[in-house]
Amino acid sequence: MAQRRFRVVRPARRRRLRPKRLLAVLALLAALAAVFEVLEGPFFRLHHVAVRGGPQGLWRLSGLRFGVPLFSVRTAAADEQLLQKARYLATAAFERQWPDRLVLTVSYRSPVVVAAGVGGSLYGVDRTGRVLGKEPQNSGLPVLQGVAASLVHPYADLPQAAAAAAALAFSLHEAGFTVSEVVPGTTPQIYLPSGTEVFWPPAANTRKTLAELEAILAALQRRQVVAASIDLRLPQRPLVVLRK
Repeated sequence: MAQRRFRVVRPARRRRLRPKRLLAVLALLAALAAVFEVLEGPFFRLHHVAVRGGPQGLWRLSGLRFGVPLFSVRTAAADEQLLQKARYLATAAFERQWPDRLVLTVSYRSPVVVAAGVGGSLYGVDRTGRVLGKEPQNSGLPVLQGVAASLVHPYADLPQAAAAAAALAFSLHEAGFTVSEVVPGTTPQIYLPSGTEVFWPPAANTRKTLAELEAILAALQRRQVVAASIDLRLPQRPLVVLRK
């Protein structure tokens, strides 16, 4: 008869915490408790908020209140809530300054184009496509065409194509190039002060495309002719239609 094989497993020995280690752990816990007690004390509570770049009361839109422990303030959440409430802001950043102070730094959105709302009033639109306040008729900003007037009201976010057109107008302005109108689309269109219509390629490198456009305009100027339209959608094969 074959012998049955078996394995003996000894129970694991329970490790006992030595008295010295236990005392060290207890001392550490006591120190942490003391630290938290100090941090929650009146000396480390929020008593002052300074605002850089905006009115001093602006910080209250973040939902923060005086008297909360400074270490417990979630600055990123406060930034986000402030940006949701004050939609005219471009950036907002809270920073702790111990023992009892926060500093809020903000910047404002600025219009790069104007768009017509209901009733014909013009509103500024920033480079992300967010509608801002009213702008005068002679603001000098390019006009964003092709957007339904019902969508143009303070602090609305315009559709993606309109936002992309506003961003293009901003990029051209930053490069020192002036346009009078911009029209959103898969291939956006821009209008020059001369009235020339330019078809812009989708997802284009703005500086490279602009250099190509400026070279064409320089050649036309040497010939003393004006283009009715310039189509840049086919790389290396621009189509120029002269004005009659």
